[in-house]
Amino acid sequence: MNRKIMAASLAVLSLSGGAFCVEASDMPVYTLEGVVVTASRVPEKKIDSNADVSVVTSKEIEEKHYDDVSEAIRHVPGVMVGSHGISSQTTNSDQVYINGSPNVVVLVDGMRRNTNGNSLMNASIGELTNMASVDHIEVLKGAASTLYGSDAQGGVINIITKAPKENGVHTTLRASVGNFGRENYNFYNEGREGNLFWTVEAGKELLHQYKDGWGRRVVNHLNADHYNVKLGYDLGNDSDLVFHYEKYSSDYTMPYSGTNDRTPSAGTKDNDSTSLQYKAKINDRLTNQLYVYRNNTSFDIPKSDWEMNMRTSGISDQLVYEMDNQTITGGFDWYEDEIRKYPQEKELVGKRVHTAAFYLQDKINITKQWNVTPGIRVDHHSQFGNRTSPSLSVGYMPNDKTNYYFNYKTFFVAPGMYQMYVWNSYTHGNRDLKPETGYTFEFGVNHKFDDTLSGTLNIFHTYAHNMIKYYNLYPDPGIYKNADRANINGFNLNLNKEFSRHWSTYVGYTYMHMNAQEGENINNDGAIPESTLNVGVNYKADKFSASLDGRGVMNRYGKKTHPEMRNYANYWVWDMAANYHFTKGAVLFARVNNIFDQFYTDIGTSSDPYGSDPYSTWYSAPGRNFEVGLQFTF
Repeated sequence: MNRKIMAASLAVLSLSGGAFCVEASDMPVYTLEGVVVTASRVPEKKIDSNADVSVVTSKEIEEKHYDDVSEAIRHVPGVMVGSHGISSQTTNSDQVYINGSPNVVVLVDGMRRNTNGNSLMNASIGELTNMASVDHIEVLKGAASTLYGSDAQGGVINIITKAPKENGVHTTLRASVGNFGRENYNFYNEGREGNLFWTVEAGKELLHQYKDGWGRRVVNHLNADHYNVKLGYDLGNDSDLVFHYEKYSSDYTMPYSGTNDRTPSAGTKDNDSTSLQYKAKINDRLTNQLYVYRNNTSFDIPKSDWEMNMRTSGISDQLVYEMDNQTITGGFDWYEDEIRKYPQEKELVGKRVHTAAFYLQDKINITKQWNVTPGIRVDHHSQFGNRTSPSLSVGYMPNDKTNYYFNYKTFFVAPGMYQMYVWNSYTHGNRDLKPETGYTFEFGVNHKFDDTLSGTLNIFHTYAHNMIKYYNLYPDPGIYKNADRANINGFNLNLNKEFSRHWSTYVGYTYMHMNAQEGENINNDGAIPESTLNVGVNYKADKFSASLDGRGVMNRYGKKTHPEMRNYANYWVWDMAANYHFTKGAVLFARVNNIFDQFYTDIGTSSDPYGSDPYSTWYSAPGRNFEVGLQFTF
């Protein structure tokens, strides 16, 4: 309790200090004036968007020194990352939830990174570690079925990478060390010469066993490498051709499920992605975007007798036609998932599942205040046939500072190949699974109170039928089955305030309630908290910047069969980062995570049915940990 009081007092004191600053505001922050593309696939001001969109800016990524995308989105209200320890890289099954749903589409520059069949998650966002190449991350909360596929039940995470705009070459070198054997090295180069532009990045990260908030030693090891090359050619007239290649490989150790946090389970990963992107401005009204991509995912966990190699290939083409009071967006998506290696069930090698889809959306400005956006998507799934997903959005802007919107989105989520076909020592697939179907209603408002204060409110209700869930049948292997109906109700509230050119702050609150399934607690058997509060304070001077971020989790109950989690249902975790620019192009930085050494676990409970044992598998997060480093840009 004293620690919570100290943390709250520190935040209040920081806010109070900022309240007495009166300098003119020039601190670069992402406001409702910022431009986003994910909500409608066309650039628009955030305040004009009929959606709940949060943005992790390049400034935030640079100053808080996030190691991967999963770290960068943890403080976004409405988002939960179910990490199995110190890093999302040291596992193959960290789940991401948006508005309570695990069905999330992950994109890089608008191209899908979802892997159909890769355990519990839709995409390995922890392995997206090339953060120096990331310009910003847009998180769209709420169903986005028409534009991104019906499996975008919870929302969309779009990682948008950098494209140099000015001639010249710049290089950044970064190195850092910390406790728990942490070492991080990164090289980044970008440039533009005439019509040719590029970014190149390479990095290495090391981690070892760590102590959690109880002071226990937790098994952990990570040795990861990543490489990233982006080559582009400017064709003129807002058109370009871009080739992008990414590579991630690692060997890691994590706790073995169902035993204790000191029993090791080793694994390896070897993933890569290749894409070609063509953007063309055909005329003043018509633009075209064509994507071709291929993603390879490979992992091996010998102790669990689990090895898999999968390939996802896809092609997407989109046309946008803009008129004076109307914007029509239409396109075609095709992507195929293939199991290339699966020793546990060899007859599945060569198994392929593909989806072909057409979509059309038309945003019509009826008056200066009112707009309506009908949309429809028709999917053909190779195993589950044709599905149609209509949508409707209505927006009302009484003035240039306020936007009200109402959305109705439908979705269907086909079972993944892992859920249908997996066969190992602790999970059996179910080939009789049915697709999950349902709809989402949203009401929201984006409001700019003045030049320094803005906020958003989004209220949502999601209904899902035949929800696909994993049932633990310990000591027998678990199985995936269709659950009963699910009703998810909640809201996200965000406020951003800039006190002066030195001080700014944000507050985000999320409430979510999902009905309990048979034999379970509410909120996905207690894995997802009912309430989460995100707060942050940022300070900026000529040479020094610092930030303090807090995440408060309230009323997260854990599994019904694990009542001991109630003792850890409420907690606060505070992180701090600081930067000192001691000379031009040189930065000394430091960060401290979990300042008050709080014990917590992101997955919501112990993995052991006898979890009252303090040494059972909690997958606990690390206790207080630090990192210091240097960064040079020239």
